Amino acid sequence: MQELIDDFIEMNQAGLVLELCEKHYDENVVMLNNGTVFAESMREAYDKQKGFVSKIVEFDVKLVSKVISGDTSELVFHYKMTGADAQVMEFTGKHVQTWKNNKIVREEYFSI
Repeated sequence: MQELIDDFIEMNQAGLVLELCEKHYDENVVMLNNGTVFAESMREAYDKQKGFVSKIVEFDVKLVSKVISGDTSELVFHYKMTGADAQVMEFTGKHVQTWKNNKIVREEYFSI
């Protein structure tokens, strides 16, 4: 699982959001954003993120911390992204992921 998580981290830092979605999320993943359901399948998550990601011209994503315990990983990233309109979005977020059969079956995202 360590290798899968490290791959997820590398892809996220490279701005490969859609590719990591297809590679690492289970078809029936449940994703929450600050306690609210964001998506109930990989395809729904992919489709929702596609519009956002297409407007980003520069990704600067840094891993702040990584904790792995059993089938759960807790990853904190600092994001700084520049949109096509030159607007910069900067924020820090924590991803709590539950892994099963080498795929993420549940992810909770929290803004920090």
